Amino acid sequence: MEKGLFIVFEGIDGSGKSSCMASVAEALKRKNVIVTSEPTRSKIGMLIRSSPESLPETEALLFTADRAEHTAEIKKWIAENKIVLCDRYFASTVAYQSSKLNGRSADTQWLLRMNEKVIIQPDLTLLFDIDPEKGLERVESRGEKSKFERLEFLSEVRKNYLKLAKKFDFVIIDASRTREKVFDAVMEHISKIL
Repeated sequence: MEKGLFIVFEGIDGSGKSSCMASVAEALKRKNVIVTSEPTRSKIGMLIRSSPESLPETEALLFTADRAEHTAEIKKWIAENKIVLCDRYFASTVAYQSSKLNGRSADTQWLLRMNEKVIIQPDLTLLFDIDPEKGLERVESRGEKSKFERLEFLSEVRKNYLKLAKKFDFVIIDASRTREKVFDAVMEHISKIL
């Protein structure tokens, strides 16, 4: 009997985590896989996606509310022995909202305390680490840029991610390599817990 697993893909914009997650889902398609992401497509998630610039604390509260609902679903899927692949989880909120954007940021400890009430610990968190300049080059080649995609800001987000990786034992993936090499490294780590 296969067991349920929760695997999270994290990283700054342009790190390649989303496309790698799609490849992993394809590779595992014979298994019982659920692909999900944050913000979700729920009412709260859609509010986050459609809202204009808010204070970092406001955004963090919305992301955490969305995550509380999402985590309940994730628990249910795991109980059904599904492999849950999730594009972003609590580390995104902590890394992004604690970084200064337009001179404002939320307190890291507050973000962690708030999230610890609503999250479960993933079986594996993969942090796709890349130099922000290279990440931005990839984003610009896609032709879609968000308010977060600024070099100075993403440099701070990356530092925050690396601190979280140390604290929570994330697996750091060198995302500057070719898609094939990144995928192989990711599958190597996933195969250890399957």
